[in-house]
Amino acid sequence: MRSLIIETILVLLATFIIYLFEPQASQVLAYYHTGIAQFELWRLISATFCHTNFNHLIMNIAGLIITLLLFIDTFKATNILPIIIFNSLFIGLALFLFEPTVIWYVGLSGVLHGLFCYGVANDINNKDPWGYLLGAGIAIKIAYEQFYGAQETTIKLINAPVLVDAHLYGAIAGLLFYGITWLLKKEKGSKSYL
Repeated sequence: MRSLIIETILVLLATFIIYLFEPQASQVLAYYHTGIAQFELWRLISATFCHTNFNHLIMNIAGLIITLLLFIDTFKATNILPIIIFNSLFIGLALFLFEPTVIWYVGLSGVLHGLFCYGVANDINNKDPWGYLLGAGIAIKIAYEQFYGAQETTIKLINAPVLVDAHLYGAIAGLLFYGITWLLKKEKGSKSYL
């Protein structure tokens, strides 16, 4: 639990400190397709911690806290920073490779979808009925966004388009990270019996 509190505080501090230096911070840290093409690869991770405005920042911070609380048993038993970094990289690379028309991106929401899906996968693996319910909910949300786009109120609130594909890529990254860690634990467990 102590590790979760420390990692959460680090994420919150990084996010708030970067926000204090906006808009200059985003010029150096946001996802810019052209910057990444010029090997400014830190942008794949740092864009996660940049936000368009205070509303965007608070929405994502609230989302982080709610997600961690929903899956408190999962996240107090694991480190969230590797999940956040993996998800950030996965989202950034997916945008770069599959969405070349996306020239700019900031925000934590894609990573939040990844954390949420990681928690869902763990609950389902542990046969927790909430995992199935929450999994159905996130699947419906992502499908809705893919077909109909983001809610207009959210777009107005953050004063920017919502990149719903980042939510999809984040969800995939969270499931993939869970699958990788599950396989590694299984492999480690089977070797200990040899």
